[in-house]
Amino acid sequence: MKKDLLKLDNEQCDDEFEKMFQEFMESHADDDDDLDSTLDSDDDDEKNDDDDAPTRFSRKSEAKASSQFQAPYSLGVCVLDDYDKTYYTDGPVSVYISTHDGFVPDTDRFKCYVLSDAFFPMCSSLEHCTVQRSGNDLTYVINCQRIWVPGNYMLLVRDKDDTLVRLDFQLDEQLETHFDGALYTQICGIEDILTTTVINDRHWQNMAVVPGIGQMRQKILHERHLSVYNELRKEFGAGKLRYDRNFLISTRNQDITGEVLDDFRAQVASSYSMELVDCSTLFDPACNNPYEHLGDLLMRISNDVICLTNIGALLSTGGKLIVKRIVAKVSKGNEPLPLWICGSRMEIEELLSQFPSLKALFMRSCWVEQEPATAFELIQAFFQVLAEENLLPSVPLKDMVAKAIIQGCGQGRLVSWSLGDIRRLVAEDIQPRYVKRVLQNFDFDLLPLLLPEDVDTALFVGHGDTYEKCLSELNAMVGLDEVKQGIATMANNTRFYQERRRRNLPTSCKAAYHCIFTGNPGTGKTTVARMLGRIYRSLGLLSKGEVIAVDRTKLVGRYIGETEENMKVVLAEAQGNVLFIDEAYNLYDGANDRKDFGARVIDSLLTVLSQPNPDMLVVFAGYEKQMDAMLNTNQGLMGRFPYKYQFNDYDAAQLLQIANGLLSRDEYILSEEAERLLRESIELVYKARPENFSNARWVEQFVNNGIIPAMANRLALSPGADYQHIEAADVRKAYERFNVKAFGLKPRRKVGFGA
Repeated sequence: MKKDLLKLDNEQCDDEFEKMFQEFMESHADDDDDLDSTLDSDDDDEKNDDDDAPTRFSRKSEAKASSQFQAPYSLGVCVLDDYDKTYYTDGPVSVYISTHDGFVPDTDRFKCYVLSDAFFPMCSSLEHCTVQRSGNDLTYVINCQRIWVPGNYMLLVRDKDDTLVRLDFQLDEQLETHFDGALYTQICGIEDILTTTVINDRHWQNMAVVPGIGQMRQKILHERHLSVYNELRKEFGAGKLRYDRNFLISTRNQDITGEVLDDFRAQVASSYSMELVDCSTLFDPACNNPYEHLGDLLMRISNDVICLTNIGALLSTGGKLIVKRIVAKVSKGNEPLPLWICGSRMEIEELLSQFPSLKALFMRSCWVEQEPATAFELIQAFFQVLAEENLLPSVPLKDMVAKAIIQGCGQGRLVSWSLGDIRRLVAEDIQPRYVKRVLQNFDFDLLPLLLPEDVDTALFVGHGDTYEKCLSELNAMVGLDEVKQGIATMANNTRFYQERRRRNLPTSCKAAYHCIFTGNPGTGKTTVARMLGRIYRSLGLLSKGEVIAVDRTKLVGRYIGETEENMKVVLAEAQGNVLFIDEAYNLYDGANDRKDFGARVIDSLLTVLSQPNPDMLVVFAGYEKQMDAMLNTNQGLMGRFPYKYQFNDYDAAQLLQIANGLLSRDEYILSEEAERLLRESIELVYKARPENFSNARWVEQFVNNGIIPAMANRLALSPGADYQHIEAADVRKAYERFNVKAFGLKPRRKVGFGA
């Protein structure tokens, strides 16, 4: 008969709880010979009445419960022993176990598991292992088919008496192994759960090698951990703690497939089946009943996880009723059905903002983010794909590719890479090059390996931009001193926080990088936006870094719903890039006029602007007065743009410098008289410039559409003449065409805010 713990004082309660815990563990300890049988998992064992995940209690009562206790034997580990460690490659890991007090263990006494610090399975002694004995010492030589790269790893060793020991070790840049002392793990801790109910589960094995889904794996371990704890609570007569099985699964690419989602379901909600729902099929206006497919779905669902995909369709016609019916279905009864929403972060947040009843089903902890793949994950995925395609890489190739991927990730070039990208790379580039080489040199006696010459490392590291190169090109631009200094400060701030994160220092600041560019036409706003995209890409903040330039005409529709469709297309194209919106003040006039669809553009952008890491940079550009007027009427919008850069007009000397740069780029040479006349022409135009003078844009037209055509006309009358030297007559003709009066500069038509 259990005692009432509430009637005991704190010290007695702790003693009694410890005694009950030990009794519980002893009563659930398994026989040592049955250890392996608990590790296998199949679909028939996925469902159980009490909880979704199988639980495992097999720690003897005398085992130490605290990770502060040293292991009862000495442990050591060495990766790639007797290998050439200048190569990053696969190869064996040696585990050294030395027992104390003359005890001679059996060779099958220990089971060893090697994982990365993110629980990526490297290898285990359950397969591809030889055991060597030397007196009381055992050496487990485990063959590892994963690529060893610098980083943090862990060794888990389970004894036959069911104690579990963890040894953390590191590989440095030369792949030398470093480690401290081994420690007991906690009873029913993460390591215990991992090595008993998880690591040999085929669903876990499927997910373990998918890049970017570390948060999914963490959710699985948390659910298993809580399941074990609920078993303990059940023994003590306490009710089990509920685990929220509703998830918002934010995706970055197509790697989270239906198979991955079903593997996830099998580990966090195994008592349910999976119903994968394409929301675009739930409303079909071609049917007599447009909601026929929705009705079929709701009739079919009984004990299922409902996973919604293509959720953008719910924001279109018919979406309101679909959401209402699905919310009613999952909320019905005492045990609500799990609901998963799968899409980009922007899509999910927009959907939840439109439907409060749907948002109410999810807590903050429900988010599961697909993160950018790490260099380690991309390396392992690359060689996994090669194995799937039956391509055998040589050791030099393994080393070359691993180091190239590490370099590419460091440059920020691979931040958007996915498993699909790797498969396309292998199928479209690497395999054809390999086949071409081997068919030209057919060898019947030797199976040719994949060699470094079969892979272009520029595919990983490119001929890309470094931060220093990008900033150097920005500084080489004429003028714009304040803009250059502001961008340098922003970039230095970003690198500062990145270095703090790398050193595991607290970094609570979640900086946004969206910008306002103000200034007259031709002052370099679009050019700087292109450079800013390259700088952000070199810092790893953008995955592509190109500029998508739009204005009101490309965004605002003519009828209800067209603006939203336009924005979906533009935002999809701008993913990973700079979205440059010229004359942005035309989108919003400050009046609460819902007939003007420009406000819908702002609404769509707010979702992106509010995200901490949207893989998109939004730049609003336009005249200073109009931009300030727009932002002053919307303080919330102003707060989304922490950086504002003023592009001042160029003076006459700077305009001349730009003109000379254009000419020297194509190796034109000005005669002495032409050089004098060019300077005087620019000074005259500068003095008479109107308010909306187009600065460098006027210079480009003056040179490219004025001077060069005049030179071409002159040389057409003199075949065989000098095609490099520009004469004064050429400049004079250009000035006649492009002086302020002849050019007829007129103020622009203004839409939206006035000055």
